[in-house]
Amino acid sequence: MIQADTQFPYDLVTLGQFESGWGWEGQLRSYIRKKYRSDLDGLAELEPTAVAARLGAVLVPERPYDTIRWGLVLKPFRPLELFFFYNVDPEFGNDLRVFFARKSLAVPTEDAYVFAWDYVALLARYGKGAFPLTMPPTPKDHRWVTLAELDAQSGSAMQRFTLQGRQDVLIRISPELAAIVMLRLDRGRCDTNADGWRIFWQVLPDLELRAVCRPAEVEIAYEAQGAAKYGPDFLISFAWLYLNALLREARQVNPHLPQLSSYF
Repeated sequence: MIQADTQFPYDLVTLGQFESGWGWEGQLRSYIRKKYRSDLDGLAELEPTAVAARLGAVLVPERPYDTIRWGLVLKPFRPLELFFFYNVDPEFGNDLRVFFARKSLAVPTEDAYVFAWDYVALLARYGKGAFPLTMPPTPKDHRWVTLAELDAQSGSAMQRFTLQGRQDVLIRISPELAAIVMLRLDRGRCDTNADGWRIFWQVLPDLELRAVCRPAEVEIAYEAQGAAKYGPDFLISFAWLYLNALLREARQVNPHLPQLSSYF
């Protein structure tokens, strides 16, 4: 845990402090120190405000120690909050440290890890220059592309992986329950009607996710321009994470919903 001084007001924990989290923490640190190390070094040359803007993050004004160049916080949904601190040390080299607000311990360890891994991978791409820091122009027409359509284009299996074991539970979420869940998550928008619901999440500033539930059918889609940028790995991961959050919160409100574990 960061030992905060009187000027550092955040109560933070590492991934290792989640339930059975030490293995996940070790894997995340391996990605940062080995797989992505040279790419993350490139962050030292980038403007922190631009990096934060591309992730939809907010810069943290306080620094836990002097070698921290910048920090940012991301809040995908309540109660998850991730903190990233970029450390520049002439003796030990650059490093990226990942922490969570203590209240994030309510999120399952694997989900917390995957969120952290996704954001580290995105930061590495910006550090490497694989993704531009400039925002793309707003699409003239807001076109959606479903996971099924993306699968047909790429030969992947995004829809099967994302909905496996989840669709049967999702279709049991009533419009009223969906609206309550979205209020509790405090992120995204929910439209309801007599036949079902539509939920929208702004996953990243240029990546919007939509989940539509109709009788006996669930459709997952992304805004087409964002989907073209990020590719299957990120699209699968974010859809998986946000649907998990939706289902987890729905069971908090209605404990009679089946547990996902019963489908695997």
